[in-house]
Amino acid sequence: MRFRDKGGEAISPVFTSAEGESRFLAAYDDAMKLWPIPYATRDIATDYGSTHVIVSGSEGAPPLVLLHCALMTSAIWSPIIGELSESYRTFAVDVIGDVGRTVPTKPPATEAESADWLAQTLDGLGLAETRLLAWSFGGSVGVNFAMHHPERVEKLALVAPFKPFVKQSMGFLFGFYPWVVRTERASRAFERKMCFKEDFGYPEHSRLLSERFRSGKLLLKVPPRTFSDLEFRLLTMPTLLLVGREEFLYDGAAAVERARQVLPNGDAELLAECNHAVVSDQTELVADKVLAFLG
Repeated sequence: MRFRDKGGEAISPVFTSAEGESRFLAAYDDAMKLWPIPYATRDIATDYGSTHVIVSGSEGAPPLVLLHCALMTSAIWSPIIGELSESYRTFAVDVIGDVGRTVPTKPPATEAESADWLAQTLDGLGLAETRLLAWSFGGSVGVNFAMHHPERVEKLALVAPFKPFVKQSMGFLFGFYPWVVRTERASRAFERKMCFKEDFGYPEHSRLLSERFRSGKLLLKVPPRTFSDLEFRLLTMPTLLLVGREEFLYDGAAAVERARQVLPNGDAELLAECNHAVVSDQTELVADKVLAFLG
């Protein structure tokens, strides 16, 4: 099912117009040119919409599902996907409700529905159990899923997850600026706030963010939240937390400290010279630590 704009052209409900959708998908295609290895795409039917998945790596390798940070689509994984796919069959999922090629005809409205959406996606991919790597808002989605379906997550790796361990800081409010002032300059200002370096390191990723603010809508009906100590007891699988020492959206040190207290089977670490854009800031370091943890 697709929605239609006033001109009658079919568009996904995460876009403001058919023209905006075309611009964004062109930026998505350009960003996917950075994907360093062969890949295939699949669109999995769920009760909540069609879920877009980018698949790489050998068919016989153990599965690894990736959930991207908000605003950026699965294309943001390109700096480390090559290394990850040497050992795993990787499934990079466009998170429902965020802009991308997943089409949310009925976005999940509760945490249980969010978990059910990802469970149905895994079912469609033929994955009864998987390792899970999740970044920022994807980390919140991943934690929620692992709490609802711990039997389906063999290991959980979280990089700069947004809010599961601590609440956001005032810096979070800066993220609304590019929604109000939808210009490339505003987008670049937000990008600099998220990065320890000057930017993501790839102009294609910068353009993807800019087009997201310019052309996209927010359809995320299940907001991230900070989970209780009791809820974290549900994460019985080995769990890794990597947070940048210069994290802008929340207190990174406090998140690591709480994770060490509440995770039954976890390890948490602060990364030097790293902000919220952990994969862009410290690509090789993050890839090495994630792979060492996943085993």
